[in-house]
Amino acid sequence: MSRLDDNAVPKTIMMAVELKKQVAAGQFAAALKTLTDQLDLINNSSGRVNIKNIMIDNTMSSVLLDLQERHSVASRSQATSSSPNTISGIMNGIIKQKLKIVPKDVIWQEASLQVFDALSNDFMKPAINEVDELLAYGVNVTVYNGQFDILCSTLGAEAWVRRLKWDGLHKFLSLPRKTMHYCHPYSLTNAFVRSYKNLNFYWVLAAGHTVPVDQPCTAVHMISSIVQSPAN
Repeated sequence: MSRLDDNAVPKTIMMAVELKKQVAAGQFAAALKTLTDQLDLINNSSGRVNIKNIMIDNTMSSVLLDLQERHSVASRSQATSSSPNTISGIMNGIIKQKLKIVPKDVIWQEASLQVFDALSNDFMKPAINEVDELLAYGVNVTVYNGQFDILCSTLGAEAWVRRLKWDGLHKFLSLPRKTMHYCHPYSLTNAFVRSYKNLNFYWVLAAGHTVPVDQPCTAVHMISSIVQSPAN
């Protein structure tokens, strides 16, 4: 990536090698720390490129500081906003009422440092075996990636999919991708999809980590296909 300082490239690669060793050794909390340091290095050596969408920039220099800031903003929003049209208002209002199982003293928030810390041993833990098991039981599995996402990169998702032991994998990989043209008046391609039996993989163009925010129309058609429901 041309935005990354050339002095940072070898450091980034070394950290990636160390991260791979830590994951292989089951040192998942240490691997998360290495990943966080690596993302901070990329952030600080690239003019603060946003790891969730390489087409935009961050306003903060640290991944964890970003989490803390979002946690703070979410907390302030919950304390000051009772509007039913806000995300907080919707989640703590009509959604909470519909679910009927959320305790009254439990409040939805955008980010939680307590949850983040509690899951420190889970973030970097591979789930390939679990996906294999779901596929073997015939459960529909969908993987989707925004092409501008560094945090959950498309190359990384493709790599772990290729490691599946599912008996339909060879056929899945041999099939050509289909193009999606749903959301543009000139029929330009906005996504690709490859499907075989109960495995689907979507490549969403011009989108980062938050595909529904970056490409809402594409996301609607993708989700409607997954749940087999009309998009309109």
